[in-house]
Amino acid sequence: WKHSFFLLMAVLAISQRGVDADGLGLPNGGPGLRSNKSASIVQPDPTYFEPAMPLDFFKNIDPSKFEWMNKDEITPGGTTCGFLHARLGAIPRVNYPKVKVYVCVKFAEVQPAPRGNMAVHCGGPGSLSDCVYAMGSEMFLGPSAGTYNVISFDQRGMGRSEPTFVVDECMKETHDPELLTLQVNYLDEQSVRTASRIYKQRNLECWARKDFLLNSTARDGTTKSYHFLQYSGTRQLAEDIERVRRLVGDQKLSVYGISY
Repeated sequence: WKHSFFLLMAVLAISQRGVDADGLGLPNGGPGLRSNKSASIVQPDPTYFEPAMPLDFFKNIDPSKFEWMNKDEITPGGTTCGFLHARLGAIPRVNYPKVKVYVCVKFAEVQPAPRGNMAVHCGGPGSLSDCVYAMGSEMFLGPSAGTYNVISFDQRGMGRSEPTFVVDECMKETHDPELLTLQVNYLDEQSVRTASRIYKQRNLECWARKDFLLNSTARDGTTKSYHFLQYSGTRQLAEDIERVRRLVGDQKLSVYGISY
């Protein structure tokens, strides 16, 4: 989550070939929209947008892969959340342990969603799943807001996702609680050295936390340990978005965000 990753108000596409595939290009930077003045919403151009699957498809997603908190909230215009049961890593045929990634979906008022599904990110580090309310609003999406199913995440380690970064060992105070600035004078060598020691001690204690060691048993009965902090960066966020894309039956998934 510490790595920089800019989406900068762009709508990209993730194809069925995976997160490394080419994005969907729109000619001349155009939005791929057709205005219909007689309608209350901007009508999508089918050249660029495919409708999402019906709501019943969402309700029937395999609960071993994604578990809804309340299926009754899967309604036109409704918002509900659940847990993605994600493999820690993405290398095929490796028996990784699983983690829980909290995901929220704000369903389009028009169903099936004419513009399909859109994953949103409000910036960070630390963007949470409540981003569906901000980035999924008309302020950001204009009159087409009600035509997307908007999806957002508590990225690994944040919010309700498990395991969590929010533990004492990873939260040693390095900032002034009132000024919210690092307690260090960069013009004073001793002050910089003191701050560096504080950071080093915090990072070592955070890394050593036993809850971050996740174990899995291979087919031959051997046990292997994985460190959660090595599987909670930008790449894993992209992999989790790709997992959700596949679960909701999308050939393509729009992604919209500001910073990272």
